[in-house]
Formats: sequence, C-alpha cells, structure tokens
Amino acid sequence: MFFLNLGAGEFFALLGTLGGLVTALYLFDRTKRKRVVSTLRFWASAGAAEDQPRRKKVNQPWSLVLQLLSLLCLLLAIAQLNWGTREFRSRDHVLLMDTSAWAGAADASGKIIDREREAAQSYLAALHPSDRVLLVATDALSTPVAAFTSDHAQLRSELASLNPGFSALNIAGALAYAVQAQDWSGGRPGEIVYIGPARIGGETAPAALPPNLRTIKIPSDVQNCGIRSVSVRRSEDDASSWQATVTLGNDGAVARNLQLDTQYAGTKFASRSYAVKPGAEIEARYDFVTNTAGLLRAEINPHDALPMDDRASLQLPNNGVLKVAAYTRRKDLLAPLLAADHRLNVDYFDPARYVNEPKAEVVILDGFSPRNIPSRATLLIDPPKQNAPIPVKAVVNGTTITQWKSGLDLGAGLHTKEDRLPSAEVFESAPGDVAFASIAAGPTIVLRPRSSSGAKLAVIGFDPLQPELRFTLTAPLVFANLLSWLSPESFRTLEFTAKRVGAASVPLSEGESRNGLQVTNAKGLAIPFTVAENTVQLFTREPDVIRIVSDDRERTLSLTLPDVARDRWNPPNVANGLPPVATYLPTSTDLWKLLACLGGLGLVAEWYLFGGGRRPTIVRRQSPRPRASTASVESQGERTGDFVSR
Repeated sequence: MFFLNLGAGEFFALLGTLGGLVTALYLFDRTKRKRVVSTLRFWASAGAAEDQPRRKKVNQPWSLVLQLLSLLCLLLAIAQLNWGTREFRSRDHVLLMDTSAWAGAADASGKIIDREREAAQSYLAALHPSDRVLLVATDALSTPVAAFTSDHAQLRSELASLNPGFSALNIAGALAYAVQAQDWSGGRPGEIVYIGPARIGGETAPAALPPNLRTIKIPSDVQNCGIRSVSVRRSEDDASSWQATVTLGNDGAVARNLQLDTQYAGTKFASRSYAVKPGAEIEARYDFVTNTAGLLRAEINPHDALPMDDRASLQLPNNGVLKVAAYTRRKDLLAPLLAADHRLNVDYFDPARYVNEPKAEVVILDGFSPRNIPSRATLLIDPPKQNAPIPVKAVVNGTTITQWKSGLDLGAGLHTKEDRLPSAEVFESAPGDVAFASIAAGPTIVLRPRSSSGAKLAVIGFDPLQPELRFTLTAPLVFANLLSWLSPESFRTLEFTAKRVGAASVPLSEGESRNGLQVTNAKGLAIPFTVAENTVQLFTREPDVIRIVSDDRERTLSLTLPDVARDRWNPPNVANGLPPVATYLPTSTDLWKLLACLGGLGLVAEWYLFGGGRRPTIVRRQSPRPRASTASVESQGERTGDFVSR
C-alpha cells in the first residue's frame, strides 16, 4: 500500500489539522439559545447556571465519527492510495527488432519482418500501461527508433515503419547497447527483448548474456541460395580484355540446381547450370573483350525466399587507353619505346605542326620547347637551354646519375648509377619541385606537380634515346614511370568487385604504395578506413560503391549484395517466447475513486442524520390549564428576565 500524490508526512499533517479542527467545533458549547416553553418549572436563573462547572463532552459523538471517517476517505483519495506494491509499478524495457537482411526473407507464413511486428504488438499488449519501452532497429548497427516512452500507441506506429536492411545482425553490439541504455534510463530495468530469426555471423556471438534477456524467435524454413560476390579485372596484357568471376553459395540444408544468366552491356552470355551442395560455394569464370563501358549483370534462377541476393551488377568503364600526342623528329626511335605499352595510343607530329591545345591527355615534346606550355600533362625531353620551362643553371658533360629520388614510388626499379650521360642539363628547381634524378651538380630530371598552365610537368635534362642509353634499362623505366606519374589513372590496375554490405577487407598488393591512399563513396565523400596487416578495412551499413585508389592501382567495390548470415543463434538459459500475461498485470489497485465516493456518502449521511436533512416529529399534548396561571407565568418571566435550562 502506498501513496502516489502525497508523502506519508504530508498526509498525516493534513489529517491531524483538519481532524482537530472538526473535533474542536464539536466541543464548542453553544449555550444561549432562545426557546419557547410552556412553564418555567425546569428553568433556573442564568446567573446561577454560570456558577456551575461546564462538562467537556461531545453532544453528538456519532456525527463526529462520521465526519472524521469521511474526511479520512477524502484525504486518502487525494493522496491516491494504491493497494499493492510500488516496486514493480513501472519498468524500462528495450525491444530489439531484427532488421537485418534475413528479416526480408519470406516463406509460407509470410515475410519475417511482418511476423516480427505481430510478435512486438503482442508483447506490448502484455505490458503494464506505465512501463516504458525503447524501440531499437538492429542489424550491423543498433539504431534507436523511439526513445523510452510509455506511449504504446506511438511504439505501434513506429513498428510499421521498420524495413529490412542489407547487413547482417550484430547481436553482441545490440545487447551491449541495450544494457547501456537501461543503465542510463534512470528507471528500474525491465527486460531486454530480441525479436527476429536469430541468424548471425559466427564472430558476432556474445560472450556473456544479460540476465534479463528474453528472445522471441520467428520460426522460418528458408532455403536460400545467392550470389556471394562478382569480381572483374582488366587484363594486364590487353586493355580490352576482362576476366570476371561470379561466386555462388548455398545457405540451405538441401542441394540446389541453379541457372546462372549473365550479360554485359545488353549482350547475353550463354546460360550455365550448377549444382550447389548445402553450405558450399562455387565459382563461375568468364573472359570477354570490350572497348566500351557497360553494366555487367549476373542473376540466378529460380528465385528463392530471399530474392535480394539473387542478382548483382557492376558498372565497368571503357578500356582506359591513354591518348598521347608526341612532337618529335625521331619517330623511328621513340615509337618502339612507347609501343611496348598497350595502354598508350600515340599520335606522332612534326614539331613544326605544334598547336597549343592538342587533342590528347599527355603531350611529349622531344628536343624543343614552345613558348607556351600546353595545358595538358607534358613531358619534355632534353629541351633547349634558352627556352626551357625550368631554368637551366648549368650543362655538364660526361657525368653519371648519382641519386634517384628515394621513397618516391615512381622511382621503383631505378637504382643504376653506372650509366654515363654524354651531356646533361642541371635545372634550378623551385619550391614544390621534385628532383627525380640528380647528378653531382644538381637535379637533371625534375617533376613539377603544377606548372604555369596548371597541369603536371616533367622535364628530362638529357637525351635517353642517344646510343649510349637507348639499349639500357634506364630509358624504358624512366619513360614508364614518368608517364605513370603524369597520368596515374591510366596506368592503374583496375579491379571491380560486387560484395556484401557490411565489413569489407581489401588486401593490398606487395609493394603497393600506402601514401596518398584514398577511400571514397559514390558521392565522392571520404569514408573511414584502417590499414592493418597489408589490408584495407572499412565498413558500410547501406549499399554503396566504394573506390580505393592508390598511386598504381584502383579498386571499385560495389557493396550492394545483402550480408546474409549463416549461423543460428541459440542462447542458453534465457527466457523464450512471449511472457505470460499475468507477469505484466497491474501489481497495485488504484482506490481513489472508491475512497472519494465513500467520503462523499459519509458527509451526506451525516447531514441527513444529524443536520437539517431530517426534522423530528413534535407531539403536542393538550392539558387544561387556567388562563390566569399562564398569564402569571408569562408576567413572571418578563419580570425575572433570562432563564436557562437546568
């Protein structure tokens, strides 16, 4: 038994004050009252009556008792007396709704997410109206949908807005979030309730379970097969050749016969049939040639209860050939050197036909330097001293390269210091320039990240095509590395992969640069990542396209496939299913209405019995009396003055 509105001290203070006031009114002696009587025999003089001691007693004790009881009932109603215990009056529950990829599966009983809503409705109906509930949508992350509230109508409305996602369930993270939310709620912790199919990845199983955990599992007999991943890579030997690999997996308990249909840019490949055993994966490989960009699609038939992973697609770019304009008078010497790389499409022009804006991505100027440097990435070979874009401070004859830029990835493979240079220019580099190769007198190959025209500029201060260097390894490596620096996107190895949403790990190649590693999404925004054990690790919750770019490689991850967990979660020693309704019945009864009615009835009864509600019947007796005697009594009364009853 407890009060909701008043404390015990406040209640007894009010009861003592009002009860004492009512009792004092009953002890008040209302003495002088005018009465008309037939005789003065039983009346005495007022003066004599004042000398007698007064008796302190209540003339109408039952009236006082009724008023005090009525007052007590009314005060108990105001204090809102409850019969029961306050301890279990209100609790804070956390409702974890599974919105992982498995929630989108369907069987003969309907979609799993719909049955989750029905189970949540039943659970809310069993709760006491004052219990608060935190509604959380949980998959790889836990997202609160409605804060702790006792408005169960709002919770039912929020349940209707839940939809299945693409990531797998992280139950350990969800339980940790629920425990923390109850610790910070400020109320008495209730239950942590998980509702869903209980499918998790093996690494997400919690090590310890909270003691107040309840699981309401949604039974489902879902046999799922799907596309695990699609990876595409451009050939290193031919820019138009691609190799694609489609990985299929079976999550069900029985073997499945699948038909794989693929197409690129609207051209269909021949269908293939595969028998996939339970829990197994197989790979389908494709080789195709294309010079155009397009969409690679893969789809399995027949579809099953989880259609989200039955199809996947990848957008591939064009062949990525670098267009080069070479102004040279030595085409016969320069052409064999550039023809070795299939990623180059070179047009040769005489320097006399030079235009300031050639239709190319990279410009090579061999043995001359125009007054205006093109607004394209430009490579100058042995420019004249008088018109060099980078000032020449000296020309040295019969020298050797003493230093290659250490730590610069473009210097890979360039270590020789024995090749003699018949003649070499020494440049006066500016702040921000990179000395790619140096002789004893100073830099002879300089890289300028941003020239006066706004484009990259590379200048070689000697002639790599002269007979002394033409047949060494230095010349082709210098050209390959400088062209790669001028247009890195054209020389990157391209890899395209369609994978599952969630955590992704991308291994880096041996020797691949970590400097300047960029990871962006489809909107071009940088996303967080870490590099551990030569692997880029990142996480996405929703479908997205991720680009991982280094100096010599570019990877595109199309994280659009659902992350379908394989393991079942069966926690031991926890409450299962919906709780009995009696568990959440009200533990106290509110009595204020009954007490208010009793108090009102008590006051009405007291007024009727002892107040003016009922007047007594007066019986008059007629007795013959002499008129003279009555007159004498009245006269005597007038002479003697006031009289009081004895």
